[in-house]
Amino acid sequence: MKHTRLPLLCLFFLTAISCSHRKYGLPFDQVKDIHFNEVRRVFSDGLVFDKQGYQLEPVWRFHFISNDSVQVFSPKKQRYYGFHVYYDHDQIFNMIDSWLVLRKMSADSLVFQSLRVNDKREIILNDEGSKVFMTFYADAYLKNKNPETIKKMGLPGAKDTAYIRQRSKLANSILDSGFSARQPVSIKSSSPYVIAERVVKTEDPLSDMDPSEDYLYPEYNITIHHAYEDFAYAFSAYINDKGKILFRKSQIPYDHEFAASYEKTIKAILAGYVERYVQVTPGSTLGIRHTSIVLINLTGKKD
Repeated sequence: MKHTRLPLLCLFFLTAISCSHRKYGLPFDQVKDIHFNEVRRVFSDGLVFDKQGYQLEPVWRFHFISNDSVQVFSPKKQRYYGFHVYYDHDQIFNMIDSWLVLRKMSADSLVFQSLRVNDKREIILNDEGSKVFMTFYADAYLKNKNPETIKKMGLPGAKDTAYIRQRSKLANSILDSGFSARQPVSIKSSSPYVIAERVVKTEDPLSDMDPSEDYLYPEYNITIHHAYEDFAYAFSAYINDKGKILFRKSQIPYDHEFAASYEKTIKAILAGYVERYVQVTPGSTLGIRHTSIVLINLTGKKD
């Protein structure tokens, strides 16, 4: 499932392409030492959700210390880290390993537009990654504003609720239209012989996956003891708005000639064991239940 994240680009490439342009730069020294907080991140249509269910959220805090240097706050480490600002051309620059366009700048606020870059050289303007707008306000400006009002700026609004309601109606009638649930599916066992648990993703420096985005690809382990035989299946499934598990496709390659029997076996296990001994709460977004896709590792043990 594709989702909109600001792209990570190789540092050596950025250094190379910026050398001939850095002398022009952008006038970030005009807002030097002003601390900015991101208060809203939206797509160009004003929504914070995309078609796949990915939710944009404001996360950046930073201050420029010169035209080409910025200090960025890390919530995980609770400290600031220094980054170089690489100027490219016009209003385009790279900061925190992300390609951006400066759309507005004042002592009180900044507006950046993200850019999706292909093969580190071509800007893809029709990609969702190039349709994200980030709004920042200065600490001094925010100090005089209602904290609740500022907080609401970063949250989904009425337009998002209407969009999710429309998407959910489609997903609940056409399985292939299922999308990621912001509050993922819950699977709990009602039998001492069945163990059902969600796979908890941890941060992996070799992976582009952020644990905070785990809701996009929820994965579950279901182990059945005293099964009729030992077995192990890995597959994706639809969980509809009623909480029913519907086989989608295998995650393990197999010969086409075995497809029918393979699917028949999994469906039989789901009907005979899982549906009987497992309680499923469907996923939801903004409190609206809808069909979503999950990964299931289904294991049977004769012991």
